[in-house]
Amino acid sequence: MRRRAAFLLLALLALLALWAACGSGSSGTNHERIRRDKDAGVAVAIVDRPGAVAAEHAPEKEPNDDPATAMPFTGGVRGTLDGELDVDAYALTVATPGMIAMKVTGVEGVDLKLELRDERFALVVTGDRAPAGGPETVPNAPVDKGTYHLVVREVPPRRKKPPKGAKDASVGRTGPSPAYELTATLLPAPAPGGEREPNDDEGTANELAIGEPATGWIGWGGDQDTWKLAIEALAEGNGLDLSVTAVQGTALTMEVTDAAGRALMKTSAAAGQPLAIKSLAPRLTPGEAAIHHIRITGKPSNPDDPYTLSVATRLLDLDEEAEPNDRTSQSNALRFGVEDQGAMRGQAAPGDKDVFSLSASPTPMSLDVALDAPPGVDVALTAIAESGVSLGKADRGGAGAAETLAVEVPAGTLVYLELIAKPDKAARAPAPYSLRWSLTERAGASARSPSDDPLPPEE
Repeated sequence: MRRRAAFLLLALLALLALWAACGSGSSGTNHERIRRDKDAGVAVAIVDRPGAVAAEHAPEKEPNDDPATAMPFTGGVRGTLDGELDVDAYALTVATPGMIAMKVTGVEGVDLKLELRDERFALVVTGDRAPAGGPETVPNAPVDKGTYHLVVREVPPRRKKPPKGAKDASVGRTGPSPAYELTATLLPAPAPGGEREPNDDEGTANELAIGEPATGWIGWGGDQDTWKLAIEALAEGNGLDLSVTAVQGTALTMEVTDAAGRALMKTSAAAGQPLAIKSLAPRLTPGEAAIHHIRITGKPSNPDDPYTLSVATRLLDLDEEAEPNDRTSQSNALRFGVEDQGAMRGQAAPGDKDVFSLSASPTPMSLDVALDAPPGVDVALTAIAESGVSLGKADRGGAGAAETLAVEVPAGTLVYLELIAKPDKAARAPAPYSLRWSLTERAGASARSPSDDPLPPEE
């Protein structure tokens, strides 16, 4: 009986085994199991298509410190820096031109630097913004078809030089660092209004349209973005208002140049503050293209927070300053007929200079000027004859203080009023001011001319 029971049990087990084998071997079912060879390595995503990201991070394989030994990069890698002089290089093959976003996670106690280098290992861009322990990011570096190298290295801390003749006993960090994770993504073409790298000069400038905001990044150290603005459709008497939104922790600078590269306006702001240029009146030179270039730079870089550049147009008022007006040849007129009083509104930041002109009167006149200074800005006001002779200067107040000026103007003399906002260590946004003037005829006064030894007029 026992033998029969054992036989039946063995037969039942054999039938179960046969059923399982048939089920697992059938193709096209949801029960199919794929076994991964233990030597196949870690699964990663390929980044030769837009939007690809790493599913897992492959382990770093040393040596990989130069192009000859660079480890192939297929989406993500996990590695360590063996001492502060170690360099980890990863070779990435790019199938089509575009942009690439790269990020390396922070490592406790270690200041990392992220670099993109070309096939010859020449530096393309650097991400080195965060302190020790912080991540480094490059948001939109330009790449062409070919091979590039993603490089992770350490920024050694500065050390004091030993006294002359003494032996340098300082030793840098040794041994493996905590692990970092490096990822990279090829980006699709930017949407309309999005920055397209490279755009660091006039030849590669991105198109910008009035009334259509554009978005860009100060993505790495030394990054500068150039935008090309067409102004041929700008109506007579219209001006431009330009603005750039703030970028957290970054001190921005905006510069406007004409088609020939001549500087028109430049303004800077403190870290985390926006930029603005108001009432820019384009001055076109015959034969030159009707375009302006706008260049945005900043320190330090910020690959995480974009800026928005906007340009609007409007009709400028006659009593409104029109930039640029920092030279006598670009001065704004204060009167347009024979009126004997008037006003002008403007904006100024520390370091600015605005020049206004007052047409000549046939008889000797007394000129009185009152200036309500921009808040927090120390200004000086000077009246200068067309010949270059200084007629008088007002510079008695401090920051934000009003200034008044009274001078005698000879008959037939054009006068320039020069407003100078004194430089300040702290960057300040332009602030409004107002200037009021009036002329009174000097009864019985004889006409006189400026000094025979004038200063040369400003060009």
